[in-house]
Amino acid sequence: MSGVISGGGQWAYVAAAYALTALLTGAVLWYSWRAMVKAEKRSDALRKDRK
Repeated sequence: MSGVISGGGQWAYVAAAYALTALLTGAVLWYSWRAMVKAEKRSDALRKDRK
């Protein structure tokens, strides 16, 4: 049947999909964390300017 993954290849595909999902999720979490740290630094700087 054309276009169907069969045999051991299907598990390689599943493993690759999970690995890609985990990698991209980690990248989004890292990027979000860095943005949060940057925003907190800006917030702290603005708060110190008001005192």
